[in-house]
Amino acid sequence: MSQREEEILIGALEELQPTVNFASHALIGAGSVFGPRIIPDYQLFYLLSGRAKIAVGGDVRLLAPGEFALYGPDCPHGITILEEAAFIGIHFHFRHASPVPVHPAFSIAASSEEAMAGSLRRRHLLALDGGEELELPPFLAVPGLEPTLMRIVKEYMNEQPGYAMLLRSLMTELLLLVVRNRLADRPQSAEQSKIEPALQAIHREPEKNWTVAELAALCGYHAVYFSSLFRKCTGDNPKQYLISQRIRKAKFHLLSGEKTEAIAERLGYASVHYFSRNFKEETGLTPTEFKQQ
Repeated sequence: MSQREEEILIGALEELQPTVNFASHALIGAGSVFGPRIIPDYQLFYLLSGRAKIAVGGDVRLLAPGEFALYGPDCPHGITILEEAAFIGIHFHFRHASPVPVHPAFSIAASSEEAMAGSLRRRHLLALDGGEELELPPFLAVPGLEPTLMRIVKEYMNEQPGYAMLLRSLMTELLLLVVRNRLADRPQSAEQSKIEPALQAIHREPEKNWTVAELAALCGYHAVYFSSLFRKCTGDNPKQYLISQRIRKAKFHLLSGEKTEAIAERLGYASVHYFSRNFKEETGLTPTEFKQQ
């Protein structure tokens, strides 16, 4: 008999306001045990080295370095360290009005092995554009998280002015890395795979003045069919998609301190005026206004 499930809607991706309540980087010996217990918020337990066994409800998993467990409030769970392990643990809320950390320690409650084994399997769902839902499973391996995780721990420990807001920003970045990894792992639709060569070309060289004919040729299709398929998959025509990718790159260069003229040239614009017009059409701001904000 399959384990009973409960669906929990976290909310819309664009509405997330994460708050980090606690963050630590620790080295702990073999045989150490946490739980069974219940916590008042969410926890991300990321294994840096060693081995650990994690039980989340009725699911049990052996974690290897680079993997993490994610579980929420009122979910009985337990952690057993099988060999000396270094890990990062972060307690957080997905959505909370205040960014100020509230330590969860006083609200952690003991549970039991029976309650843990008999609890519902919780499916945490995040709402995406278009009514689509993305599940965040209890066990994941996502490359590239360690730098952001370490910055979260450092900010939490140092408590410099504005640290709560920076923690919110870093936690948002971390969650988006997880979401994008999950989206990238999904099998592509047959239609999406047909335009993939064009998408890769635009992402690789957004500064090139790609024509529809050139992009269509990369995919092996007539320009008219390709344009229709491209709009169906992305919501934009090829030209508008190229502009969007250029402006996305431009934001990064602006925040890095580059001059507007140099960015316009870098991204293939014939004039700063044309670049600024595209930028305002995409963002509602001029490049100068964007930098000031």
